[in-house]
Amino acid sequence: MSDRKGGRGRPPKKKGARRPAAGERRALSQSAPQTHLRGDPEVGRLLERAFERLEGNPDRLTHAFHTYPAKMHPGLASSLVRSMSAPGDEILDPFCGSGTVLVEAMALGRRSRGLDLNPLALRIAEVKTTLRGKAARKRFLETAHGLAARSEERVRARVDARAPLDPEEARWYSGHVLKELAGLREEILELPDEDRRVFEIVFSSILMKVSKQRSDTAERETTRRIRKGLSTELFLRRARELEERWADLSHACREVGTIHRPRLALGDVRELPQLMEGREPIDLIVTSPPYAGTYDYVDHHARRYPWLGLEPTRLREGEIGARRALKGQEGLQRWDRELGDALRGMAAVLGPDGRAVLLLGDGQIERERVEAERQVERLAPSAGLAVIAVASQARRDYSGRRDRREHLIALRRS
Repeated sequence: MSDRKGGRGRPPKKKGARRPAAGERRALSQSAPQTHLRGDPEVGRLLERAFERLEGNPDRLTHAFHTYPAKMHPGLASSLVRSMSAPGDEILDPFCGSGTVLVEAMALGRRSRGLDLNPLALRIAEVKTTLRGKAARKRFLETAHGLAARSEERVRARVDARAPLDPEEARWYSGHVLKELAGLREEILELPDEDRRVFEIVFSSILMKVSKQRSDTAERETTRRIRKGLSTELFLRRARELEERWADLSHACREVGTIHRPRLALGDVRELPQLMEGREPIDLIVTSPPYAGTYDYVDHHARRYPWLGLEPTRLREGEIGARRALKGQEGLQRWDRELGDALRGMAAVLGPDGRAVLLLGDGQIERERVEAERQVERLAPSAGLAVIAVASQARRDYSGRRDRREHLIALRRS
């Protein structure tokens, strides 16, 4: 495939913009530099338009309800689903995370499936793709206010409660915060199962804000002054926010006239042929596999698993692209195997005219930069896929190394 520039110059630098300091972690999808296109011009233009949506507001529908590091920008997901599928088509995201692609598929009247090895991801996606009518949302808020009132009474009365944490986990919280969270959790556990599942995720959404951990991706201790009662206030505020976002999603689904709740499954992309056996083939895959050697993704939610009683062992053993597992030449070979197997899994479930679009950034395996689009082009033929077009943009590297590139790669069955 030949190279050509996308024809879009670098926009003026925004006021206050700065280059991140070495060691400062920031999302790769954060700016709008020049796009470089290769391959089919028509498909390439669709990919370029999707990159243009990175400047849009991601705080819509249910997307920003719960933090989830390294998730796809909603505008990019929406653009790809809208331009590369038709209403009624079935969309698959085999690395669905917290459900960004699935929410956008719902809002555009597409059927969708989500797969992930992270049990917490699926719980968040379940809540974010829930549709509740006005009466159900009102009842949800009434339940939230009741939980908050009982939690506040516990704080005032100094009621004892036990957190489901070992001493190593408990150290991430101040004593009064830990006690308040434990009491709030006990109140949530008294709810009927359907309500409990939702409010556990509301609870999950506030944990990082009241812990001593700096952020999801920085497991370092920081100082936060959390007064008594603040955890409960944040919980109620997040419940109100979720109710508003549910209303927005319901309105979007009514506008398209068709409502398709996504089907969610805990599983590995490499198991797709078995998981999808006997089912209709997929029309479009839109997904963002891990960027090799960038994160140990399982650790992003370490504070949340014990509170929710979730076991991440399968994710820890099976996640691909994990930084801890990719070392030296052996790590490069391992990443080839992992990504090649993932491509084979996707190829096996694509329909004859189906397409797959990957959002994939260059990897970093110790000192070796892995050019993602070249790697996919090399691995695709043996997986039964052919690259149609590639759109690439430069991204500043948080570690201070030379810029990486982030790519949208469109493939079809070969």
